[in-house]
Amino acid sequence: MALQKWEVFQNQATDFLSDYFDIHCAMEGGFDATTSEITVRDTDRVITTIEAKFCPAQAGQIILLNDGNKFTFSDKSKNTENTYTQEIIKYLNDNFSEFQGNNSATIPITTISFKTLYNWVKTVYREKNVEWMIASKEFANLTADDTLLAPLDEIEKYFDISITFRRKKTGNDHIPGKDLLGFQEEMDLINPNYQIKRTNNRYLMTLNSKVTNFNIGTKYLLSMTNKDCQYYIKKKDMNTNPNLVFQLNLKDNIEFKAEQFKKDNNL
Repeated sequence: MALQKWEVFQNQATDFLSDYFDIHCAMEGGFDATTSEITVRDTDRVITTIEAKFCPAQAGQIILLNDGNKFTFSDKSKNTENTYTQEIIKYLNDNFSEFQGNNSATIPITTISFKTLYNWVKTVYREKNVEWMIASKEFANLTADDTLLAPLDEIEKYFDISITFRRKKTGNDHIPGKDLLGFQEEMDLINPNYQIKRTNNRYLMTLNSKVTNFNIGTKYLLSMTNKDCQYYIKKKDMNTNPNLVFQLNLKDNIEFKAEQFKKDNNL
């Protein structure tokens, strides 16, 4: 399956930094959609961490709960709650009818201060030990002329930021053990020749051949692994939760701050 542009960018940005500075860089997480940090290492020591963004790029999201009277922070969010999260949710609750009663799937929010949005991004990335940003509107054949390399603290100078309220499913989770019997009952109707094993609190199923339909009944589905005929078992998210999506887009005045990067990291 062909890589998406953001995946190509992450790959090329990692190689570009390694070659440009003659350092060891590695993309953490194996290029999955929730991980975009490049670590710079000296033997076993992490020198710094760089967030990689092919722009325009999502900068994070907050998943919300709605009890019919107010929005609250959901622990399904990838990031922990912080002061700026609370400030943003307070704004939503102060204008609850505008969001609760709107049938639009996506609502741009233009009246929350940019300072709050930038500070939310900085706080979330600092929690991941990010100190630098690398970004471009080009996804391949990167050069210092079309690539931003700048400290996290300077994102206001180089990125426009926006936030959108939207309603979407929160994603499918790995199946909990209590639901495994229900899955097996559905799977037996399709193909009873399988093996299931538990590893790292996740359930892996191995079949004799590849599946053609990843949906197992209405509640479950299979997710590919890097091995043929082996799949993670997941439970579909049947609820639609509102969430907030942050987006960054590069301005035109980008810089590749090579000398500052070398000085700050003693390269």
